[in-house]
Amino acid sequence: MLKIKQFIGDKKFYKTTFAIILPIMIQQLFLSIASYVDSLMINGYGGASTAAYDGVSAANKIMFVLNFIWIGFAATASIFVAQYYGAKNKEKVRESLRLSILMAIGIGIISFVLIHFAGNSIVNAYVSDPQRRQFGYDYLSYIKWGTVITAVNLAFANAFRSIKKPNISLIASISGIVVNVFFNYCFIFGHLGFPEMAAAGAALATVISRVVELLVFLVVTIFSKNEYINKNLFKEFEIEKDLVKKYVKKGGPVVFNEIMWSMGIVIYALLYTYGNDVWYNAYSISQNISDLFFIIFAGLGSGSAIIIGASLGKSDFEQAKLDGKRLIGLSIILGLIMGILMIALGPLVISMFNTSPTTTKLVMSILIVTAIFLVVYSFNSVCFFILRAGGDSLRAFILDQLPTYLIGIPIAALFGLNASDWGLSLALIFALTHLGDMVKIFMSIYFVKKGYWLVNITLKEQQI
Repeated sequence: MLKIKQFIGDKKFYKTTFAIILPIMIQQLFLSIASYVDSLMINGYGGASTAAYDGVSAANKIMFVLNFIWIGFAATASIFVAQYYGAKNKEKVRESLRLSILMAIGIGIISFVLIHFAGNSIVNAYVSDPQRRQFGYDYLSYIKWGTVITAVNLAFANAFRSIKKPNISLIASISGIVVNVFFNYCFIFGHLGFPEMAAAGAALATVISRVVELLVFLVVTIFSKNEYINKNLFKEFEIEKDLVKKYVKKGGPVVFNEIMWSMGIVIYALLYTYGNDVWYNAYSISQNISDLFFIIFAGLGSGSAIIIGASLGKSDFEQAKLDGKRLIGLSIILGLIMGILMIALGPLVISMFNTSPTTTKLVMSILIVTAIFLVVYSFNSVCFFILRAGGDSLRAFILDQLPTYLIGIPIAALFGLNASDWGLSLALIFALTHLGDMVKIFMSIYFVKKGYWLVNITLKEQQI
């Protein structure tokens, strides 16, 4: 019989947990609001608003995939940072961050090359109108210059969160957002004497904001009195082979998972809206709005990795199991709250976009389906990060990808490609693909209960 009490924490647990997840959720909220403001500004660009919005949305498909690759590399390092922090091993914390920065620089350079040579082809796959395509091309021509900087920022952000200093990442993020919104205003429309650059201006503003974020991280690190991340980070860049081997072993599945997951989302978008520009515009807007409410995943995901990782680093497996159950309980509560807020606030948020009545109705129908399944997303997300916190990357990968590629995408392909002939609605197709998320629930329960994630990866000999 299920004991509900084990999923409810005490005051100390919630105080500690919210001290970690709230700054992350606030940071993600600001990022989502900034993205939302970007979209509103681009959506309000003269008579070409829809074309500009769709062009940038199509260009961001490759950026979406690359961003999750960068997150994968940074998340792998944060597993080690969190556990070495729990073990109070200061040098290993810095060494893990050094490795993360070097990997970020390398993958950032590769990302630049990919955007330069393949970016326009990705845009062409989503939009056919020449004007829409050109806006997408213009956006990519500038955004590619920020790949290395963005990847390095993620390395720093994840490391500071892992040593329970999420406020540093929050400050860097807010600084970047303020700069981004200001230069969006300047470069998109040509205000305050700046050139009118439309979509290219939005990209340039983003790159400048990323530079500002990096400067914040560097200044904090150089002048910080924190005993884990400080100026000693830059005194040497030696990294032990043993750490590199562990990173590769644990990081391979993590990075591959992020690639497959982000590609799955991109494939979904293509199949949901295949050949229908109105559906594509509605779906893009719905996802932009959904990001405002998906802040719980950033908070709970990072929070789970930090809290569980710290206990595992101390080899306190009983505490890790207890915290895992409490985090699952919290995920259900927050999922329900965010779902209700999405349905209640959805119409207000949609009204800020310049959309037709048909598009507005489509967007709201997708948001309703999303809201209903938010508690499922939240539950599965926490279970995924619990597995990852213990370095159980393989089972985390299986949990995240098998239902998507064996159930969700085939359903999207079957019904999405035949939507016009069979008279199906976008919301119905979107809802049917969530069968994969329902299957994930049972997989999540099974994998977490098995306990293979109860491992202290900072030790040479792992324990369970």
